[in-house]
Amino acid sequence: MNRLPSLDLRVGDAERARAESLLQDAYCVGRLDEVELDQRLGMVMTAQTRRDLNASVAGLPARMPVAPGTAPRHPQATGLGAVAHFSALFTWIFGPLAAYAAATPGTPARREAAKAFNFQVITALVAVVVAVVGGMLLPEAAMEVIMPLGWVGWLVLTVMGGARALSGQRFINPVTAIIPLKVLDPDR
Repeated sequence: MNRLPSLDLRVGDAERARAESLLQDAYCVGRLDEVELDQRLGMVMTAQTRRDLNASVAGLPARMPVAPGTAPRHPQATGLGAVAHFSALFTWIFGPLAAYAAATPGTPARREAAKAFNFQVITALVAVVVAVVGGMLLPEAAMEVIMPLGWVGWLVLTVMGGARALSGQRFINPVTAIIPLKVLDPDR
């Protein structure tokens, strides 16, 4: 029989404290319920040898995993890019322009700020053209439907752009895909 002599060594307070800490950490992250924590802590307190102490922490990982949400899920996630998109709701082109100026060239934040700025410029131009041309050629009832739909579309696409920038997911705005006007270059 192959027995490790170290398992028969007696344990001291330092080893017990470490085992207690492991059990408490496991309880905090939900790997143990209260009853099992009490049972295992009782085993720690009465442990005489390393074998007894090992039995109290059996089934727990040697190292606790990193808590979810501590590291970004997507390396391209950018708070400044999201601010650029969302700021357009209140500042029109000025928020995205300020974010573009503040971002370092070549970063995802700068790319998102340029995309937000370009989208706002395009939608402003489209709104003016639709209002002028539609006002002359379409009946008033049609314009009362078209303009609110345009505003809702602008709102939805602005929020989607910000949400995608915040999560680091790629987003190709359909308006900028159809009208490829680039006042600010997203690749610079």
